[in-house]
Formats: sequence, C-alpha cells, structure tokens
Amino acid sequence: MKRVAIISDIHGNIEALDAVLEHIKNQNCDQIFCTGDLVGYGPHPNEVIEKIKKLRIPTVMGNYDEAVGFLLPACGCHNSDANTKRYATNSLKWSITHTTPKNREFLRELPEQLEVEVGNKRMLLIHATPDSMSEYIYEKDSERLIDLLDYIAQDIYVYGHTHFPYRMTLPDKDKIVINAGSVGRPKDGDNRATYIVLDVEENSICSMIHKVPYDVDKVVKEIEESRLDNYFAKFLKSGGTCVGKCKCN
Repeated sequence: MKRVAIISDIHGNIEALDAVLEHIKNQNCDQIFCTGDLVGYGPHPNEVIEKIKKLRIPTVMGNYDEAVGFLLPACGCHNSDANTKRYATNSLKWSITHTTPKNREFLRELPEQLEVEVGNKRMLLIHATPDSMSEYIYEKDSERLIDLLDYIAQDIYVYGHTHFPYRMTLPDKDKIVINAGSVGRPKDGDNRATYIVLDVEENSICSMIHKVPYDVDKVVKEIEESRLDNYFAKFLKSGGTCVGKCKCN
C-alpha cells in the first residue's frame, strides 16, 4: 500500500500549515503533494513558501501563485460586485508587496500540473482544471466532471481551488475525483485546516478528510494588525460562512 497526503490552498497561513504538517507526521505517509495557492489572503506568504521549499513538497501552480509570481493585475477570481473586487485588489497588492523577489521567482517556476505514480495508479495533480487554473468545479458539477474525465488518462484526479473537500467516484467512470479542500482558508463553515490522506492498494483507493485545529485567533490578530482587509480575518474566523458567498481564491 502507498499512502500520500494532499494539501491545498494554504494562502499565506503558516500556522495552519504547520499544524497540518505536524498532523501528517502521525499518518505514516510516503509523500506529501500540494495542489497550489501558497499565497494570498494570509499574513505569511514567505514563511509558507520557504516551508514548502525546505520540505521539497511537489506543488503545482495555483491562480494566486500565478498572479503574485507574475505581478498580474488580478488573481483570476470571480468577483461579481464592488466589495469583492476591492477585497481581491487589497489581497493581491499586499501579497505581491510582501512576497520576496526570490519567492515570486519560485512561484513562477511551479508547474501547472503534475502526473505521479502512487502504487499501481497514476494521479494527476492540478489546481483546478486542465482548461483553467481558476475554473470552479464543485461536487455537484457532475456533468462537467464527466466531461473532464473523458480527456484525463490518469486514474486519480486531484485538485483544489474551491476550498470544499470531497471524494467522488463517478458512474461509468473507473476514476476517482478528489478535492483536497483548504489548509489555510476553508469555506465549508469549519475553520479548522483541511487536508486529505489517500491510501492506494492494488484493487482499492481509500481516502480520508482530516480536520486539524490550530490557533486561528493568532492568525486573525495578525491579519488585523497588517494592511490586509479585516474582511479576511472575519472570513477565516467563521470558516467562510459569515461573509456570504465570495469566490475569491
């Protein structure tokens, strides 16, 4: 059996990342993979990047990694009103300013997707979809997932971006779809850090969603003391439920 941990959407939250990495130590995993978005919204982009680099965790580029790495004017988020556009602008400008040139270079060099072998299975790691690293695909979007899997040769499709974790086997498709949720900015109403452990045996693929508590109040205070908008502190504290359906990622 091969056991791997999947982390995603850390978004500058080093406290959450450290808690998850400590939890993973007790899971006897063979390797850790990351489906992107190391930066944005959180107060410690450099610390997160340095930890990923130090541990040599294979990581794909997220839409926020691209925006910060290439100094883009927008993060690719779906901002439908003036408030969410203002929040997104604040986060992106702050994140670019507070990420070192060396770490922005690291973000630019991340691959858009990775194929890895886990046991006798092939796994595709991507931030969102092969068509776009900022496309939102939710668990309910079965028709779109079926369409995607028609063009994916791998056995396991792993992505992030939505911040909602799940595992699905689609009818008539001998493939597994996994969303790793979010380490640093969950949206499912639970403010604990989320990651997934995947067990691959010859004839079975099992997965477990883990929820890890950490010092959310410390990160909330750090956001409030920075020039990041306090909206992000409220969002983090509530697990994404107290401030509507913002799709900023």
